[in-house]
Amino acid sequence: MDTGPAREVVGRPHPERRAERAETRLDLPLPQREDSGTRTREDLPLPEFPLELKLPKAEIPTSRTSGQWSVPWEQQEQGAHAPQAAQAQAQTQAQAPAEEKRRGKRWLVGVLVAVLLVAAVAAGQWFRPVPDPELRMALAARTHTFAGTAPVLPWSGQGQAAVYVDGLGTMGSSGGAAPTPTASVAKVMTAYVYLKQHPLRSGEAGADRTVSAQGVAELPARKQRGESLLGITAGQHLTERKALEALLLISANDVAHELARWDSGTDAAFVAKMNEAARGLGMASTTYTDPSGYDAGTVSTAADQVKLLTAAMKIPAFAEVVKNRAYVPDGGGEARPAGNLLLGQYGVVGGKTGYTDKAGGNYVFAAKRRVGGVPTMIVGAVMGQHSPSAVGAMSVGRRLLVAAERALTAETVAPAGAVVAKVDDGLGGTTPLVTRSALNVVGWPGLTVNLGVAGDPPATAAAGTAVGQVDVGAAKVPLVLRGALDAPSPVQRLTRLS
Repeated sequence: MDTGPAREVVGRPHPERRAERAETRLDLPLPQREDSGTRTREDLPLPEFPLELKLPKAEIPTSRTSGQWSVPWEQQEQGAHAPQAAQAQAQTQAQAPAEEKRRGKRWLVGVLVAVLLVAAVAAGQWFRPVPDPELRMALAARTHTFAGTAPVLPWSGQGQAAVYVDGLGTMGSSGGAAPTPTASVAKVMTAYVYLKQHPLRSGEAGADRTVSAQGVAELPARKQRGESLLGITAGQHLTERKALEALLLISANDVAHELARWDSGTDAAFVAKMNEAARGLGMASTTYTDPSGYDAGTVSTAADQVKLLTAAMKIPAFAEVVKNRAYVPDGGGEARPAGNLLLGQYGVVGGKTGYTDKAGGNYVFAAKRRVGGVPTMIVGAVMGQHSPSAVGAMSVGRRLLVAAERALTAETVAPAGAVVAKVDDGLGGTTPLVTRSALNVVGWPGLTVNLGVAGDPPATAAAGTAVGQVDVGAAKVPLVLRGALDAPSPVQRLTRLS
């Protein structure tokens, strides 16, 4: 049976496929004819066994071009894109200088911004105010303690008393703190308040005043009560200083009321000022009811009176008045001795006595001594002594003063020329400060004294200039520059953090 020619697999013409066509055949057996009828190839049924396509092994090309053959459309693509690639390359090459130029401009702008920022910071640092210079302690120890036990003073056993050293504190006290009548010791407050309202320069007499008709009218009753008086007369003139001398030296009650009226118009208004001043000084146990102290309602304590006299002695006019031993009237007349019999003894430079039947003998005093070369002021008060006059209180005061002076001692905490403190400019620079003499501290056994510095140093000063002081208890010792005090350098100003 004629099977006819073998069937060929028809595909896309390709040069390589032509070479393979001779070797590729389909081995398809044709079915046998069952009848004698005439049947065409198209009438033959498809075989029911799998087809097996045998192709020779060949390497798969790695590109779309093999030898002289190439895919036509690939060549067309390459030909079409070649001008575009060349154009893109040319455009990139043309843009390179422009990009380089833009990068250069950005770098320059960055540098300019950085320079401006640095200049702004530098200007701010330069024109910003520098810190104020301050004093700093250079000594390692900030306190000094005196060896030994505290002294025991010869207290009277009655009334109350207190002894105080200015700048150091209370050396001792006795008799509790119950308020007691002050008698004429109250006149210290009268003078203090008046001088605060009407200051007098050293040696100045002050305004000339005329005594009031009210004061002259009250005089007979005062004489009858036995008050201590100047004996004012109608139309009499007194300078402010002379009135203060009569008040504090001979304890004139009539002048105390005149001063109150000159200042405030009435006794009540002036007494209100006295109580306000007492509160300001921390005199918590003190009450004033009159400007002379004759009224037993005017009460205080020894500790409070020490506070008052310490403050009053710092007023130059007050200190000048109380150191006088007699009252001498203006225009001549008989001098009258001061009541403070201890003036000029044991260093006593001022004070005030007082006595009434209800108050007993009272005495306040101030004395100055040099201890180890350091000026030292001792202030004391004796209240409520059972005696017929203030003399009993003065006797107690004298014993206390002598014992206190003996207890005082001085010790050296730094030799002359030693660096005691320094000026700190707040920017890391310091200038040493020294004292021209040995630095001595005053105290008594058992006392601890605080050491410190105070002052407002300038920005610049020459060597040897005093720019502050060191506080060593009772002493205030000037501090001088060991070298020149210079203003902060430009580098310090520009690099500071504060």
